[in-house]
Amino acid sequence: MINSNQGWTSMVLRLQTGFDEKGSPQYKDKAYSRVLPSATQVDVYTVGEALASLTSYRLHHIQLLNRQDLTRI
Repeated sequence: MINSNQGWTSMVLRLQTGFDEKGSPQYKDKAYSRVLPSATQVDVYTVGEALASLTSYRLHHIQLLNRQDLTRI
């Protein structure tokens, strides 16, 4: 039997940093760990937008990654 425990959540901002020589967009990811699992999606997005506004890059999207720890019991 496997036991599942909610781990920490992390947020990844995908920022558009420019374009390559062919005109395709280039991206950089910035990860923030230890987001509280109780944070709502709206709260996470609001914080992500605020953090992205501190950069000179355009925010493309935000990923919310939920971790679960699995153990055999």
